[in-house]
Amino acid sequence: MNEAGERRTILIRPGKAVSLVSFIVIIFMLLFGVGFTIVIANVLFENDAPLGAIVLFFIFMIGWIGAAGFMLVYHYLNLKRPHGVPIAEVEIATGILESAAGQDTDGEIRSNERPKN
Repeated sequence: MNEAGERRTILIRPGKAVSLVSFIVIIFMLLFGVGFTIVIANVLFENDAPLGAIVLFFIFMIGWIGAAGFMLVYHYLNLKRPHGVPIAEVEIATGILESAAGQDTDGEIRSNERPKN
């Protein structure tokens, strides 16, 4: 049993199925971003849109495509690596949790069995 002050780090990662679905959806998001950028850029340039609107649009779309690319790489790596890639690390105090989970409020150890009649 662990000491009361001992800490343990657990890793949080999406499962393989979640990463596969996310990978497919993000491919569509990336294709949408590229196609939308091409179509709207043509409209903006043909209609002589103000320079501020053009710059703002391209900043937004670069952010969109960059974020989609980053997520695509993450989910690809999570699928390919044997243990995946963690999203977050959480530190927990194991001794306190284990001792609290195994005892009742009056200090008695709980039994997982039902009382027999």
